[in-house]
Amino acid sequence: MSEFKIGAIVTLKSHPLFSVTPQKIKELPAQVPPLMLVKEVIYENADKKKVFSDVIVNAQIADTVKYICVYFNANKSEFVEKEIYHSFLESYLKLKYYKELEKDRVKTFVLNKTLIDEVITYTKVDTYVYGKRVQFLTKKLEHRKSYDFTSERIPGSSFQTPDFILSGIKNEEQKDLFFQEGNESKPKRKIAEQSYKVMWFNHIQQKFSEQYLPKEFFVEGLEI
Repeated sequence: MSEFKIGAIVTLKSHPLFSVTPQKIKELPAQVPPLMLVKEVIYENADKKKVFSDVIVNAQIADTVKYICVYFNANKSEFVEKEIYHSFLESYLKLKYYKELEKDRVKTFVLNKTLIDEVITYTKVDTYVYGKRVQFLTKKLEHRKSYDFTSERIPGSSFQTPDFILSGIKNEEQKDLFFQEGNESKPKRKIAEQSYKVMWFNHIQQKFSEQYLPKEFFVEGLEI
């Protein structure tokens, strides 16, 4: 099993853009899972974690690796964290964005790899500058989703983020990262070494909100 790193873009395996069929998204926007970023990797003690059912043979019911994943809920203008097992997730690299072409009144869909390739080249914000404008890593990926009907923007269905302002920085305390198994020390979790505090206008609560998140989550401002 190849685990995801801090800052990796992931989503549920049920995401419609993993489909090999060349088409736009047919599901309602509110039914499409968000693209998320890995904030923390958590390792379960393999000797203590029940991974398979006691009743049904070879029935897996859990994993020994899970992640704290973060996405932005635009309907509430806030970040959401969720623990998700490795088996439920897939990398954004396997997403398939299709573009529609029309020739002689016949519409066809072709695979557009440009966006996925572009995300790989994004410039991460490795140098902290107070007051700098930055973007969330998934912003353009969420913005470019294409649906198979006109009414794409349904309230409560968007995970698009606003741009953010860097307003603070801190080093994460690297403790409680291992557990002892006999005479051997094994990893318990992985966390970011440094986090940025970002500020944005929370239009739902009509206030300015702030939150610390791993610096791996942010890139230089891009044209959408």
